[in-house]
Amino acid sequence: ALNDSGTDDQNLTGATLTGNSLQIDIENGSSTTVDLSTLVGTDDQILSTSGAAGNIQIENGNTLNLNVDDADASITNEVNTAFAVNAGNLEITDSNSTLSVPLTSLGTDDQLASEVNSDAPVDVDGDGNTEATVEDVIQDIAPITAKAARIFYPPSIAVDASTNGSFNVDLYAQYIAQFGTPTVASTGAPAAVPTYAATDLYYYVTYADPTVFNTNPGAMTINASGVLSYEIIGQPADYNSLINVVFVVK
Repeated sequence: ALNDSGTDDQNLTGATLTGNSLQIDIENGSSTTVDLSTLVGTDDQILSTSGAAGNIQIENGNTLNLNVDDADASITNEVNTAFAVNAGNLEITDSNSTLSVPLTSLGTDDQLASEVNSDAPVDVDGDGNTEATVEDVIQDIAPITAKAARIFYPPSIAVDASTNGSFNVDLYAQYIAQFGTPTVASTGAPAAVPTYAATDLYYYVTYADPTVFNTNPGAMTINASGVLSYEIIGQPADYNSLINVVFVVK
């Protein structure tokens, strides 16, 4: 009877891979070994190109085309070959064309003094506020240098007032003589004191003893070169009198 034939319902009970051999275990049967060595290999296909734009070929496979073009669809002009400045423009040239960029569009380092910070802000004028920018320093130091540093007294000179009359004395020459050849200087100091040219200075007499010098308007004058013209009208009672001279840097 067909009912006694049974069914082939064996199951696979295991599989073991050793090297290139695959062992398959069968329920209620012998194990079977399959040699896989004939299937061993590597996917060592080589990529190449035909030279066409964007073309890549796969060994033993299909050809792949990639779009690697830029806007002008040319791969022959992708290297800059020259840079130049012409008529205020920066020119960048490749094998196909030249790009011209106005240098004015690149901007300039036109920082203002108010935009440049001081490395170490200090109180320049002693008002208790530190000056943080170059402009702050200029504004605070300008009034100081414009006044005090421009005014100085020339060296003392002897004026002979032993007799009355009109005389001249070259104030600038006396100044150069004494500042140019001082009697002594401190260690390491230059041999001469720095001086100004005659035309760099204004000359003033701020005071003259009216009992010795004629101080009436026009009686005492100084020319632009620093030569003082004066008139002695009397002798000092104690052999000492005063005339104060001031130089101002123009």
